[in-house]
Amino acid sequence: MRPKLFWAVASGVSCALFFAVGCGSSSAHVRVLNAVPIQSSIDMLIDGKNVASSIPYGAASGYFNVSSGSRHLQIEPSGSTPFVDQTISVSSGSYNTILGMASGVTVLTDDNSAPASGDVKIRVINASTNLGAADIYVVTASTGLGASPTFSSLGVNAASSYNSVAAGSYQVYFVAPGTSNVILSTNTMSFSSGQVRTVVALDGETGGITTSQLADLN
Repeated sequence: MRPKLFWAVASGVSCALFFAVGCGSSSAHVRVLNAVPIQSSIDMLIDGKNVASSIPYGAASGYFNVSSGSRHLQIEPSGSTPFVDQTISVSSGSYNTILGMASGVTVLTDDNSAPASGDVKIRVINASTNLGAADIYVVTASTGLGASPTFSSLGVNAASSYNSVAAGSYQVYFVAPGTSNVILSTNTMSFSSGQVRTVVALDGETGGITTSQLADLN
């Protein structure tokens, strides 16, 4: 049986709503992805201000504007004591996903520039210690593995580059590196022209491996 596919939609948020955190030409954009199986809901604080609340497991918040440079990041179970308390650095004008895992956080840089007309951009984040490193195949739905991986040996806490493909229906396969041994596959996912999407491999809340899809653009 294929794992349940969680769906998470991340949307842009007006800079004016978050002037206390950071805005203007020197701002960056951040969101948090809850990849901690034991945390059903998390909050993210930047410089002591709560900018994302009640983010469920397997989902990401929308993007928030923060001042670029060094920022004080805290992630906590909703309304509780932070389990992440550290300094991060974000560049002016950048989009970033804060990958929150049980082992800590990783700041991943996003590319939300629009794909070519008729195309969609897809990348993969490996947030599963149960999966480990994996070859990634992004293929037309129900066609099986291609001749070679789309992304090779994607490690834990890492994000692939972006793969531009024609809009349509696709599946993502996670395969033991250098083999044809499929460890995990998504259900069929349909993408429209102009979209940017991130597919995430996650440790299941009760064990095993599951997946989530983030809507980065459109």
